[in-house]
Amino acid sequence: MLKNILTYSLIITSVAACANNPIRSYKDDSDKMLQSLNTSNIESTAYGNPKNPDILFYMEYGTALRMMSNYDSSDLQLGKAQSIVDVWTNSWSNTTGGEIANTAIQMLVNDSATDYEPKGYEKTMLATYRALNHIDNNNWSNARIEIKKMYQTEQAIANYNQAMYMEEKASTNKINNSPKEQQLYTQILQKYDFSDINSPQVLALKNAYQSAFSHYLAGFVFEALNEPSLSRPGYIKSGQLAPLNKLSQKSIDNLDSGNTVRSKYTNVLIIQEVGHAPQLKSHEIHIPFPISTRNASCITNVNLFFPTLVLDKEASSGYSYFLDGKFQNQELYSNYNLMAARSLHDQMPHLIARNISAAIRNVGVSAASCAEGGGVGTIINIANIITGALLDHADERSWVLLPSKVYLNRVQLPFGKHNFSIVVNGMTYTQTINLNTSYQIIDMRVIGNKFFLNTQKLK
Repeated sequence: MLKNILTYSLIITSVAACANNPIRSYKDDSDKMLQSLNTSNIESTAYGNPKNPDILFYMEYGTALRMMSNYDSSDLQLGKAQSIVDVWTNSWSNTTGGEIANTAIQMLVNDSATDYEPKGYEKTMLATYRALNHIDNNNWSNARIEIKKMYQTEQAIANYNQAMYMEEKASTNKINNSPKEQQLYTQILQKYDFSDINSPQVLALKNAYQSAFSHYLAGFVFEALNEPSLSRPGYIKSGQLAPLNKLSQKSIDNLDSGNTVRSKYTNVLIIQEVGHAPQLKSHEIHIPFPISTRNASCITNVNLFFPTLVLDKEASSGYSYFLDGKFQNQELYSNYNLMAARSLHDQMPHLIARNISAAIRNVGVSAASCAEGGGVGTIINIANIITGALLDHADERSWVLLPSKVYLNRVQLPFGKHNFSIVVNGMTYTQTINLNTSYQIIDMRVIGNKFFLNTQKLK
């Protein structure tokens, strides 16, 4: 028994040395990335320059490059991430029976030990950012392809979620039929703070992957391509996802009345992205658990690990800006703080099941320690502590350089030069905007103490 326990610990130690290190803190990585963004060249912010870049690196680095208006290089990095997502999307595009990858490994070790699978809202934002890159390069046809890809991804996510729901029902039945697991489940409900992920605002979201911003952009792209039959559903969906906003309904009314294009005027969609998406931090819960064997009775301390959200406190609201000296009203369209919380809410049944599996594993080893007693029991217990420290850690990975919130505004302005100005953290930024086509976008980003303005390349 002792030999098996020590061998198991050695194997897990080797796992920790692999590329997907289960004890690596991605919260620490993202802290360094955000600090670097504030103090140095943005190109160095995305987790340095790893020897074996993964999908998360491609997404972070592609976002950083977009902030710098390097649209081609940004799309190259985001395209690498998209190709990985496409494999997943294709497996779930027409079925609810695709492969739920790495489930066994996740239950044995933890989610961090497997390749990162982007969250639902991250998958759809990947296509959205690629569409924005194409628009900024005046390639509306390629933007259309990305919008269609976003729709396909949403369908795949819906199919996947249905399959996961069935998995969760099976896990719940298993827990309900095991007194030991039921005891742990009850303790989890009592000790984990669910308030952030169960708030009325979070539960009001229809899901964790459909963004009102992305769907409004879809409507705008199809309108620019003179495809009103495809544009209208985008605006309708954006209105359903953000029902308090007026812009979506106004855009529908303009489509229906044919009042969309004026000669020598530009329809300008102004996007303001604020802050960064929530980070994740592994949070530990301690649960005392009684053990009875033929030889002894003991109490062991079961340690469970759940991710908690760490919000960008500096990004509480949008910033006022002016065009030609005129104040511009904007509406909050997507709140990725809430979408991240909804994603964590939807993941919680899996996370609870994984923690209970880990706890049962640890209880089993502690029972062996309790039965052995003395020096041998101490050695087994030490091995269990080492193994648990390596295995039991919540996955902290997330696409941090996504914004926390996205605001939209839309105006019609005559062709020519226009003055843009904004005050951010006491600094005034001004720029001349050139308009010379019927549809253009302006995308600004405020993150930390930095301001970035993305504009379309002139034809």
